[in-house]
Amino acid sequence: MSQFTPLHRRTLIRGVGVSLALPFLEAMRSRVRAATEEPPVRLAWVFIPNGTNSERWLTKADGDSWKVTPSLEPLAELKKDISVFRGLAQINARALGDGPGDHARSAAAFLTGMHPLKTAGSHIRVGKSIDQVVADTYGMETRLPSIELGTEEGKSAGSCDSGYACVYSNSISWRSASQPMSKEINPRSAFERLFGNSKGDSDDSEKRLAMRASILDSINQSRKSLMKKVGEDDRQKLDEYFTSIREVETRLERASQPVQFENPNLIEEFDNPKDTSEKIRLMYDLMVLAFRTDTTRIATFMVANEGSNRSFPIIDVKEGHHQLSHHQNKRDSIEKIAKIDRYYCELFANFVKKLKETRDGEGSLLDNCLVVYGGAISDGNKHDHDDLPVIMAGRGGGFQSGRFHQLPSETPLNNLYLSMAERCGVNIDELGDSTGRLPL
Repeated sequence: MSQFTPLHRRTLIRGVGVSLALPFLEAMRSRVRAATEEPPVRLAWVFIPNGTNSERWLTKADGDSWKVTPSLEPLAELKKDISVFRGLAQINARALGDGPGDHARSAAAFLTGMHPLKTAGSHIRVGKSIDQVVADTYGMETRLPSIELGTEEGKSAGSCDSGYACVYSNSISWRSASQPMSKEINPRSAFERLFGNSKGDSDDSEKRLAMRASILDSINQSRKSLMKKVGEDDRQKLDEYFTSIREVETRLERASQPVQFENPNLIEEFDNPKDTSEKIRLMYDLMVLAFRTDTTRIATFMVANEGSNRSFPIIDVKEGHHQLSHHQNKRDSIEKIAKIDRYYCELFANFVKKLKETRDGEGSLLDNCLVVYGGAISDGNKHDHDDLPVIMAGRGGGFQSGRFHQLPSETPLNNLYLSMAERCGVNIDELGDSTGRLPL
């Protein structure tokens, strides 16, 4: 083992308005427990809206053997790192006597397994979500108990889906039955929340933001000092880490450059990138940074709000997503839904690849993650909430990936979540409509 100055696992390097966590280093290992210490398990849930083109998405398999479907083809080279599920349902996303509103119920029930109270007013009620249940204990071991990310703000008041309050469609993370967690939709704001000095002087942070100063510039002296204290392997790991931060900062800066118009009165600052693809990529990259530094171990990400009518000119889909999801079996619309499914999957696949390429302990970050990707509507035209499009990336807690899991019809999705929580040492007896852990 190389010689180094021992460092505590919670070591931070500080600068103006910054408290930057570090990736796991050899210098943080206890010499006595080095052989038994394992990196922590990270949990994440990535939500996609409006259902899918089921015939292109859902996998059929025989035992553990399964084939990559057209919509999941971007994940083909990661097949051994992905687990596929059939038979999962989110029963409380159904009407259950409340009539229309499947999109609102889909998002609200996705991580809670509870049926939202139908109201367009302020008396919202659904249930506590799995990420926040885990954050109550497991999340207390990190600087941030959890991080909630998204790409669309959505309305904060009024009805967005057949009498359901807009907050139901815009939120998957719930601190309590009546308190949704506010999600960050601006990548720069998310970056500051993760790596800004939450205990420091807010004026310092504001000054640094106003100057568009790099976090790495702010900690330059501390960074140089740290590099002298660690061994060669750790210096290489830190160099990779700081390079990845610089890359994200550069992309954030590029995304926030003012757009030049002939009329100077129309010039705007785009801190919040208009490029949907880049915005989603940045949010994924921020999750990688947050996990590798153990800033948080729990994340949720809505790639779009439920019922989103975003169009996708980049893949030649000019119609809105929600509009297309009500395809009435028109082949052209169904094919465009498949294009959107594949587009989102490509971005997710790039995220999984980065997790796999990022070192963490003796393996990769993906080895210590469990990341659910999917939603609580299977077909957007039928508004069905069974046989859901759900996959999971990673091997956190010793989970065996690369398998197909054919579960009994109507198996509660929350049963999967109980199993995930168990893998990071959080034992939960029930959540929403759960009936027990999956035998995984």
